[in-house]
Amino acid sequence: MARLPFPDDTDAFSDETRAAVRHILATRKSRPPPSTYLSYAGQAGVRLSELLDHLRNHTSLTQEQSEIAICTAARAANADYIWNAHVKLGLAAGVREEVIHIIDTYGPLDGLTADEALIIRFGRELLETPEVSDATFDAVCKRYGERGLMELTAIMSAYLMNATILRALQHKAAPDARHLAPRR
Repeated sequence: MARLPFPDDTDAFSDETRAAVRHILATRKSRPPPSTYLSYAGQAGVRLSELLDHLRNHTSLTQEQSEIAICTAARAANADYIWNAHVKLGLAAGVREEVIHIIDTYGPLDGLTADEALIIRFGRELLETPEVSDATFDAVCKRYGERGLMELTAIMSAYLMNATILRALQHKAAPDARHLAPRR
């Protein structure tokens, strides 16, 4: 059970929270937990929802590349809720099961396409080490350009933020969800 009630458009919540919830529902056709919880902070929930929609659907990255980036961020954050949702979306976008398994188990990147390996390597360095190597940075910039580099950085960082919101509120994935493998 989450630490705070899930925001809704009822009298139990402030007018600002209710307005944010209505906006999120109208624009996303759902109430994603991170953005919806952030509606306790009013427009911050709306802004997060809009940012995530932009990063997932309106960048130079393909849906497949975006979902690989999000799954890499979910793995780094140990975020089962995000993992479950985005593995499904990733598979629907064409991410191969093998790629999901390698992300989940921190497997070697051998045998992946150049794009798959590059996105995962960049995410692992960005989110799990003290710095991104020059070689990885240069490879991402050469492959995706400055715009793509920043889009990858932003999408992974935004989903790390989502994970911290869910962690603070103890919002868990359903018991029947696809959970991450235990960390080694």
